[in-house]
Amino acid sequence: MSGIGERKTTRMVSTLKRQRLALVTLVVVLASVTSAFAAKKFDGRWTLTITIPESPNVGNNRTFTVTIEASPRDGSLHGRSTITDAEGHTVGGAWRQVAKKVSVTYELPCAGDGPCATLILTGKIKSSGTKINNGNVIVMWDTANDHNPALFDTSNGSFKANRLE
Repeated sequence: MSGIGERKTTRMVSTLKRQRLALVTLVVVLASVTSAFAAKKFDGRWTLTITIPESPNVGNNRTFTVTIEASPRDGSLHGRSTITDAEGHTVGGAWRQVAKKVSVTYELPCAGDGPCATLILTGKIKSSGTKINNGNVIVMWDTANDHNPALFDTSNGSFKANRLE
């Protein structure tokens, strides 16, 4: 009888060793796959080309370029950003990234006589980690509108972005 018990014990130990080896192999494979498919980080310097209406309820669009410096999030839900336009006006903003999807929000610098607005940009970082194409812009103007659920005039626009560094 002791020979049968020894064979069962040997088979159990051998099975446990194979299971442990399979588990270690699975962990290594999952770790490498996760890092291979990890999204490129948005932090860094980007040039954004933004197209939005000139003002609320107007059919004419304007296109302008800004440079954004997106600071690392360091574990926070959102990151800080500094946005500079072609005229050298600098404003602060915030950004958030979930996988490849990025959102950025900031206040447009206001001209004295024109309407001011907040921009919310949403887009997806391409696999190269250097571009965002066909991004969407929501413009919330500072003009009240009781007929809009947001209680302000809103417009839509678009943007594209290229990483500078």
